[in-house]
Amino acid sequence: MRIILPIIASILSIGGGWLFGYLIMLLMLSGDEGLIIFDVPPASHTLLYLVLTLLPFVVAVYVLNKKEKSGIIGTIIVCFIASVVMYFIVIFNQSAIQDFFRTPSKHVQSEIRSQVQQIIDEQQLPYVIDQKESESRTDHEVIRTVVYMRKIQEGDIEKNEVKPFVNTTFETDVKLTFRGRAEDNYVTQL
Repeated sequence: MRIILPIIASILSIGGGWLFGYLIMLLMLSGDEGLIIFDVPPASHTLLYLVLTLLPFVVAVYVLNKKEKSGIIGTIIVCFIASVVMYFIVIFNQSAIQDFFRTPSKHVQSEIRSQVQQIIDEQQLPYVIDQKESESRTDHEVIRTVVYMRKIQEGDIEKNEVKPFVNTTFETDVKLTFRGRAEDNYVTQL
C-alpha cells in the first residue's frame, strides 16, 4: 500500500496536469478579440472545468496534509506542475515531434541506399549516390526516403539509366532523384 498510493497519485496528477494545461490553452484561445481559428467553449465554461479539474487536487493535498503524508503531497504537486509544463512544451513542439517519428530511420535510409547501389552496380549505371544530400533531402521531405544520385559521366540523363528503377519496390516510400553531371538537368521518380 505504501508504494501503490504514490503511483496512483502520480498517474492521476500527470493526467490532471495535462487536462489542466489543455483547459488553459482553451481559455487562451477563447478570447473575443482577433481571429478565431478553433471552435472553443465559452470562457465561463472553461473556467468551470479548470476549477473542477483543480478541486480534487486541492482536496487531496488538504486531506493528506492533515494526515502528515508529505511524501505523497510532494509527489502530487511535482507531477501536476511537471505535466502542465510538459503539456506546453509538447504542444508547441508538436510538429517537430511528429516529423521526428515520421522521418525514416537512418537504418531504413541506409537499407534503401544499399538497394539502389546494388541496382547501380548490377546495371553498371554511371551514377554515384550522394549520401549527405540524400540524408538532407530525406530530413526535408520528412515522409519518405530520398536517394540523390549524381551522374559521373558527361551527357544527359538517358531513359535506359532510369528504367531499371521503375519497377523496383522498396519497403517504404522512396523518391529517387537523378542529377546530370553539369547539374543543369534532373529526373525525379516518386
